[in-house]
Amino acid sequence: MLAVITIAAAGTAVLLGLAIGAFVQRQSRPYLLVVAALAALFGRSTVAGITIVGLFSQAEHHLLEHGLDVILVALVIAAVYHSRTISNKTEFDT
Repeated sequence: MLAVITIAAAGTAVLLGLAIGAFVQRQSRPYLLVVAALAALFGRSTVAGITIVGLFSQAEHHLLEHGLDVILVALVIAAVYHSRTISNKTEFDT
């Protein structure tokens, strides 16, 4: 199980790195929100790994992972909402 979590964390770290690169290039709020969402996803893998090695109890594990789930979803919704409101403001009628 620890190997699976390690692979998931490594994959998420790669995605997070790519998102950070995209944010540095674009420097927009939606990209920042996506970076934060992927950081929360990476945090979930970290919490799972820490739980497997015995540093968190099951109660702490569930509280932290579900809390990170809520944060992740909120950040994705915020990124989509912000993108939609910005694109509506800059759209021209022809």
